[in-house]
Formats: sequence, structure tokens, C-alpha cells
Amino acid sequence: MPEPAPVIRRIRKELKQLWMDPPAFCRPGASPVTDLFHWEVIIDGPHGSPYAGGTFPVDVAYPKDYPFKPIKLTFKTKVYHPNIGPEGKMALDIFGRGWWPSLTIRTVLLSVVSVLYDPLLDLPVRHDASRLYKRERGLFEQKARRWIRRYASAPAVSFYPAGTELFEEQLEEAATSGAVARRRSCGAGKWRFFGGRRLGAI
Repeated sequence: MPEPAPVIRRIRKELKQLWMDPPAFCRPGASPVTDLFHWEVIIDGPHGSPYAGGTFPVDVAYPKDYPFKPIKLTFKTKVYHPNIGPEGKMALDIFGRGWWPSLTIRTVLLSVVSVLYDPLLDLPVRHDASRLYKRERGLFEQKARRWIRRYASAPAVSFYPAGTELFEEQLEEAATSGAVARRRSCGAGKWRFFGGRRLGAI
């Protein structure tokens, strides 16, 4: 049974906005989007936090009854943070009872980056990290950076469709067929390289 058209239109709009005007420290994933309900975004550790220099691929999953149910985000690398559990789930009220249909992937990503800066110590899922943050902030930051070097230091690329026509075509095919031919991911698009603390394009 096909998804309702309003859901498709809304997700396409959110994805297009992510490509054209991403939130700070967020960008598209490495692969072309082949399923509007399931794709990837990359979060670069925000400057001024112990996660600066880290590269965090994040799985994005939209429920079929979106926007009445929340988007699900899962970090695909290990992150030492009071609000991120071993399975990569971040504890935020917007992923549960605090969700509102007016929220979008952009507002969700902004919230996630904000929590990377400033953990919510009243909602810990990694209690050892929460205790260390409260008692020995310096030791906490050292451990968070060690985890970055071990798990999240590899450079990553982002895929951007080349040109408006291909951009719209990819969204249309992702919505209707659930798959985009692999040939379009080789030469037809544009990859931008991001590594270490500095973001740039080549």
C-alpha cells in the first residue's frame, strides 16, 4: 500500500532543505538517498565541545505515520556521552512524549547538536558518563576525546546530487521506486570531503 502523498511531499521538502541549507555541523550522508523513509546524515562534532573533530554518521528513520510519530535517529559510531546509549540512541523528550507534528529533521538535528554541547544530566542513559561529567569534567572530556580517536576519527564524505534536475529526479525515484540506479552514484553526483577539525570541499 503506497504511502500517503502528503507524507512524501513533506519528507522530500525536509531532505531538500538538508541538502540546500543544512543545520550547523550537519550534512548529508555518504550515499545517494534511495528510500525517503530511511537515509543517513553526518554530524561533525561541534567546535567548543569535546566532540570537535569527530565524524558521526547517524541513521535517520521516518515512521510510516510521520509526522504524528517521531523520527528515529541512531548514532552508527560509539559516542561517550551521558545521553547516548551503547546502541546509539539519544535520550531526548522529542523522541517520545515531547514530539510534536510541527517538528522536522532540521529541528531534531539542532536539538541533537545542542545536547552534544550541553548534556541533559537529568536524562542520562549512560550513568557512568553522567557521574564523571558532574564530578570530573576534565576526565570526562579526555575520555570522550579518546573515544573519538578510536571510533569517530575517520574522514567522511557527503553526497550531493549535481544540478537541479538530477536533484529532483533522485527525490522522485526515491519516493516512487525506493531505489536509485547505482550508476548515478558514480560520476553523476558530487562528493564533498570533510576530515578532522576542518570542514572543506575539494
